[in-house]
Amino acid sequence: MKLTMKLDLTAMFSGASLIAVAHATDIRVAPVMLEPPPGQRSTMLTILNGEDKPVRVQVRVMRWTQVNGEEKLEPTTHVVASPSQIQLQPGQHHLIRVVRTSRTPIATEESYRVLVDEVPDSIEARADAVAIVVRQSIPVFFSDENDRVSTVDWAVARRGDQSEIVAHNRGNRRLRLSDIVVETHNGPVYEQPGLIGYVLPGATMRFPIDIGTTSLADPTLHLKGMSDTGRLEIMLVTSQR
Repeated sequence: MKLTMKLDLTAMFSGASLIAVAHATDIRVAPVMLEPPPGQRSTMLTILNGEDKPVRVQVRVMRWTQVNGEEKLEPTTHVVASPSQIQLQPGQHHLIRVVRTSRTPIATEESYRVLVDEVPDSIEARADAVAIVVRQSIPVFFSDENDRVSTVDWAVARRGDQSEIVAHNRGNRRLRLSDIVVETHNGPVYEQPGLIGYVLPGATMRFPIDIGTTSLADPTLHLKGMSDTGRLEIMLVTSQR
């Protein structure tokens, strides 16, 4: 039986198996985010084959929204990638053009994801192999204005046994959150390095945190972190949502 697995680049595959495992392709994509200047309708993505064998790659664009705190990707024709399928020789790179074909005015910043998938070859598709398909998901943002801003209301809440940071973006630009520290007057109670997530315009997102026995009503509870516009430090109040 042929098995196909889709993994993102942060996934790790380990452990012994009696089933042969096809080698995951080293596909490199740059840049890691696409944001053409306001009013510009196209941008470029570079895909590089870092392997010592040819690889086939499929490129698609999906509309990206956040609904009820969940990420949602849907097919779209408003933005396209060209070419949509390529074959790369070892060490070869290829430029992919990402174009907003829609002429509808942009009311608020539009968010998309470019999905770059390895297409397993016939050797990897043999009956006794597990084909590991590497997917990369690149955020793309289109805007018609220079002065778009994210305006975020921050709070802390608990659902069941899980504490969460609640972020509601009232602005017309996304917010990118990373490298967070939750503190009280006694010092840090929770830290998480790296990318935490995005809050798209008009969306509400919840980010789990483990603050132990710290009370959500502690008046000194606050959040430090990095956004795409710089450092932030926010007092956290109990959410009424």
